[in-house]
Order: sequence, then C-alpha cells, then structure tokens
Amino acid sequence: MALQELLNLGLVDIGADDSRFEKMQSAASVFATKLKDEPDLIIPSTLIAIDNEVDENNPLFLLVEELVIHEWPTMRNTHVNRPRELLRSIIIAALKTAINEKPEAAGVVYNTAAGPSKFRQIRLGKAAVVIERLLKEAGHIAETEAVKRAGLMTSSTEKRPGKEATTEKVTLDLKSTVTDSEILADLVGASGPHDAQSKPGTNPNPQWPNTGSTWSYEFAPRMTAVLVKAVNLGTQRLGASLSKSLATYLSSFTDKTDQLCAELTESQYINQMRLNVLWWSEALYSPMIGSSYRELPLPVAAVAAAEDLAAIVPALSPASVSYVLGETVLRLSRILEAEDVQPISFYLGELATAKKDFVKSFPQVNPNMRQPLLGLVIEASSGIKPTAENFRSLTGLDISLKLSSGEFAMWVFRDLQARRLVDELRA
Repeated sequence: MALQELLNLGLVDIGADDSRFEKMQSAASVFATKLKDEPDLIIPSTLIAIDNEVDENNPLFLLVEELVIHEWPTMRNTHVNRPRELLRSIIIAALKTAINEKPEAAGVVYNTAAGPSKFRQIRLGKAAVVIERLLKEAGHIAETEAVKRAGLMTSSTEKRPGKEATTEKVTLDLKSTVTDSEILADLVGASGPHDAQSKPGTNPNPQWPNTGSTWSYEFAPRMTAVLVKAVNLGTQRLGASLSKSLATYLSSFTDKTDQLCAELTESQYINQMRLNVLWWSEALYSPMIGSSYRELPLPVAAVAAAEDLAAIVPALSPASVSYVLGETVLRLSRILEAEDVQPISFYLGELATAKKDFVKSFPQVNPNMRQPLLGLVIEASSGIKPTAENFRSLTGLDISLKLSSGEFAMWVFRDLQARRLVDELRA
C-alpha cells in the first residue's frame, strides 16, 4: 500500500504501463527480504527514507537499482539517469514490510529516525505524509512491545495471552467397573461340574451342592478366587483410571507452576533492571570507564553514560528509558556547571581531543552507507574531527545544530539501541 500511495503522490512517474508497477512491487518485496537477511541495511535505509536529498550515487541506491533492474531490465530505457525517487520509494515500501514483521525492526527504524526527526534534520519531500505515518507506526509497534516486555502494562486487557488465571474445577474421570461376563465362567466352575448347557466353567467343582460338605470343601477356595479376581480387576482399573486422570491434572498443574515460575523470574529480572538503572543514575559512575562521570569532560561523560545505560537495559526498551539518561546527564551538567547547549561540532571536537576509545565497545557502522550520528561519534572518539562538509555528506545533519548534553546523550543512546536491535535481528 505504501508504494501505491507514493505513486499517487506523484513521487514517481512510471507511465500508464501497469506491468511497471508490478515490477516495482516485486523489487520492493525482494528488498524487504534482503532487509530481513541483512538487517544492517535497515539503518541506512531509514536514513535515506527521511532524506530526499541523498546523493544518487549512494551505495544503497546502487544496491536497490540492481534489484529493480533484475525485475525490470528495461528500467534505464525509461529513466536515463538513476531514478533516485523510484529507488527511494522501493526502500520506503520495504521498510513498511519490515516493521510489520518484527518489533525489533520497528525499533531500529524508530531509534534511527528519532534524533533527526526531533531536531528537524529530515527532508521528506513529497513523501512526507507516507514517511511520517511509517515512523509513527514504527514507534507505536516498538513502544508497545517494549512496554510489554518491561512489565509496565497494568490493564487486565493488556496481559499477554495465556497469562489469565483459571477457576475451572477439575473433575476426575474414574472407572472401576467389572462386568458379569468376566467372572461368570469362574463362578460356574465354583458352583459345580458344568452349567445348564453342560459346559464346564473355569476349574470346575467336581461336586454338586447336594453332596453336602464335600461340595462346600471344593466350593470355598474356588469362590474365594472368584471374589479376589473381581476385587483385583476393579481395583486395577480404578488405579489405572486414577493414574491417568491424576497425570493429566498434574501435567496441567505443572504447566501452571512453570508459567508462574517464569513470570516470577521475569518480574525479578525487570525489577532488578529498574533498580540497576536507578542505582546507576544516582551513582553517576561509569562501569565502562571505571570512574565518576564528574571526572570526565561533559561530552565524554554523555557518550559514556549512553553506553553504560545501554549495557543495563534491553535493546528494545521503552522510550522513557532514554529520558532517564537525559535527566541524568542534565543533572551532571549542572553539577559540573558546564555550558549545556552546544553545537554538535563541539561535542565531536571534545571527543576527538579526549580520545577516550569507545570504538572497542561500540558496534560497527558501515562506512560506505549513510551513517547515523553514532558513526561520527565513533570516528571522533578515535581522534578524527569531522569537517562540516564531511559531516553533512555522511549523516545529512547540520554540524552547527545545537543540542543540550542530555539531548546529545539520548541521540547516541538511540543509535546504540538501533545497532543492538540489528544484532538481535541478525542472530
């Protein structure tokens, strides 16, 4: 549907040939599969989706063009130059498919776009209405799943399937019946030499009752065996029935117990994570660097705090977690009495000067694709100061954009979370 909407908006002109649209759909489907197989591509795809000014020679455009030409060999006959907006439309359509298939993919899209969107560093062009809806859906899907996993839902209607308690009574289906036919032959045998049809019973009594005591001597042990057999059969069947019913009941009870234990373990983990976040926020100590944030330059502390918090919380975490980070770094800036609102160039310059090597702990960023802010943070942390031109071409961001230290930390944190989610999708 996203692809049709983009065409309706006049983003791409493919003429009146319906087969061309089908070829675009096919290419979008192929690229969506590629995003599933190579989730690293979701980040640069998102960055291209939110920027209609990305150079047509961007490697991702080249990759998508190859997929389109495979489905539509004569595309270049229709489009002499590389059809950037057509390729971008296919990328947007593939992202729409990706976010609906996996909440982690939705988290990658949301986290990647959150910073640029908040600070108006996006250029959506004619596709604005479609992309804004895409980002909103990605945020909703990711946040809903993150809140559920974090155990923050309180409404009974929001509980996960299978968690409801049951008050259903358990009825045991017990059977112990012994039929007449099962002991008739034994009873005939105890009573006399044969039955009314002259057919002998089991272990027949050689005497008839009119023989007196002689018959009774033969009858007693045979009748005892009949009664014992009847009782044993009934008891055996009752035991088997009871065993089966209890096994079914206990299996159900065990399942409920296992479920309860899992819920308690999950709840314990969630509560411990919250406690760890609060402890970290109050302590203002960086486990990664091994010192107090107070001892670090504020830009370095902001990046270290983002990395430390990412090590505490899951990759798909509620949006509120990033605000804990923002408030923590804001409190730190007040403690350090630092100028809190600075251009991005200031933060990157301070990171380059400090040369705190975060590269070993940061996830790798593909240098050939459009990069998030995290890519420049990694370069700066290794001592490389980006130029304004280089910064713009790599990220699409304005290097003079001013951010508070808390906002800078939150942006880096979201980029980190996006990379961690990519790793989970790849696993």
